[in-house]
Amino acid sequence: MNNKIKIKSADDKDIPVYIYEPSIERIGAIVLIQEIFGVNDHIKNVAERFSKEGFVTWVPDIFYRIEDGISLGYSATDIEKGKNLKDKSGWDLPTMDILSCIANLKVSYNVATIGFCYGGSLSWKAACSAYGLDASVCFYGSQISNFLDKNPRCPTMVHLAEEDPTINKEDQNKIIEFSQNKEPNIKVHTYENSDHGFFCDVRDSYNEKARDLSYERTIEFLKKSL
Repeated sequence: MNNKIKIKSADDKDIPVYIYEPSIERIGAIVLIQEIFGVNDHIKNVAERFSKEGFVTWVPDIFYRIEDGISLGYSATDIEKGKNLKDKSGWDLPTMDILSCIANLKVSYNVATIGFCYGGSLSWKAACSAYGLDASVCFYGSQISNFLDKNPRCPTMVHLAEEDPTINKEDQNKIIEFSQNKEPNIKVHTYENSDHGFFCDVRDSYNEKARDLSYERTIEFLKKSL
């Protein structure tokens, strides 16, 4: 089940957050970070899936400062709107809101961030900024290569699609090279014959094999880290 609440941001704004509670023993908590498409049905389904594994899962509405309740599909028009919302939101305020979610959850749980696309890059930025974050997972974050000036403060896992045009081979190699011999550990996985958005089963780029393997690796990583 999920409930929608509001928590305070560091600048005293009310962050809308969707909460998914496990019906089994709790392992830890996840801050799940949306793509440019808002908190749509796909992200809600992913949150539900993680909650069924035993993770309290919070999904902040990253775009609320611009427009509340964004839920887009994957048409060209939706992609254009999502990109515009991302550009207006930027990086600093969404990262601050994610840190607020982490701080609230940290009172009771060990906490990880997981993000997809725009959220994948935000998950990376949160890992480089947050004190007390226990793990971070980043799915095809196309801006990660621009944020290699700081090291994540927690164990971090990155999932990249080899055929992703938004993260070209040069940028993928930058991330892979940066990850070498880091402490805390950074583990980068690449997926053959996979494109951006391979985890989403309602997109043309969906790749079931890559989705299942990346999910299995993520759950194993979370159980070890939390």
